[in-house]
Amino acid sequence: MADTTTRVRLTKRKIDAITLPKIGERILRDQDLPGFALRVTKGAKTFIVEKRINGRLHKVTVGSYGAFTVTKAREEARDILGKLSRGEPMASKRGDLTFGEFENLYLEKYAIRKKSYSYEVHYLERHLSKWRNWKLSAITRKDIAFLHAKIGKSHPTNANRVLSLLRTMFRHAVSLGFIRGESPASNISSFPETPRDRFVQPHELPKLFKAMKAEPNPYIKAALVMGLLTGARRSEVLSAQWSELDLAVGSWRIPQTKTGQWHLLPLPGPLIQILVDLPRVMDNPYLFVGRHGKGHLKNISRGWGRIRKEAGLSDVRIHDLRRTLGSWIAGTGVSLQIIGKILNHSQPSTTAIYSRLNLEPLREVMEENAERMMLLGGGMDDGHEKEISS
Repeated sequence: MADTTTRVRLTKRKIDAITLPKIGERILRDQDLPGFALRVTKGAKTFIVEKRINGRLHKVTVGSYGAFTVTKAREEARDILGKLSRGEPMASKRGDLTFGEFENLYLEKYAIRKKSYSYEVHYLERHLSKWRNWKLSAITRKDIAFLHAKIGKSHPTNANRVLSLLRTMFRHAVSLGFIRGESPASNISSFPETPRDRFVQPHELPKLFKAMKAEPNPYIKAALVMGLLTGARRSEVLSAQWSELDLAVGSWRIPQTKTGQWHLLPLPGPLIQILVDLPRVMDNPYLFVGRHGKGHLKNISRGWGRIRKEAGLSDVRIHDLRRTLGSWIAGTGVSLQIIGKILNHSQPSTTAIYSRLNLEPLREVMEENAERMMLLGGGMDDGHEKEISS
């Protein structure tokens, strides 16, 4: 999310002159009253209070610009800052809490411990940011059903995830006494979801490899091959660091996975060669370098769009590459237990560490599969030497 912070003296003239950003938010902090600020988003200009107490940042919404003048908002902010300093609970009266205030409370108290935290932050920012100035008690079942239907027109799965998030949030709101009666997120039916079974078929693989070889960005190309040959999740691949790899031994220790555990994978020979040839950037620890040599790739959807268009595979998604590996290995008659270990599907147990350390059964399967895929696809060697950045 784009986010910029500026410190100025907040005045009506300056606020009126501010242009709303197309994405993300901009925070203007007041020079005269520390903790008083204006949050500018795509849809609104909102006065807020920020105060750190005992290392924890508290954020309270004062109100939207227009409903509050700068003078009135500054007076309200002084009152809020005083209450926060005295340890008084904010917006504890039923009906006083805004959705944005409860969002902050929910994220800090409950969501922060969840594995799905980053996804929930994404859904809140993308689909629910316009609700932040709404009174929590004023949100109705009709509002939630309308939003669910609107998102579901094009993305039914995302609509269901947003609905699930709202059910959880309003369940907490009811239990804490912020709203009376039944949760407005209840009794709304989810859209039916059909599990995807799409994967790259044998006759499609040569077209996919041909399109990959034509991709001009070497990092996008290598990242997609790594996802295909290891079955690792997109986030795990894009954030991979050289320190996690042992190319001499042929292993990759993924430090944090969706299951909350580290995961050790063997690297098949064809992939090792691709990684050896991958250009490195000095002082950048990541395999797949981002724009201008900074950080790592964060979004390869545009590059994948070019590749799948060139390959004529418009309905194949990036996550389908992970399913492709599992499907291809399953076709060889390998046990589901081995496939589960490769894809990190198994649940941790007290003895799991011993089996995770033994890579040979996984290595044999993945080595054979990688050779078969590369042979049928025509390989990734384009015949040109790659320059090593330093």
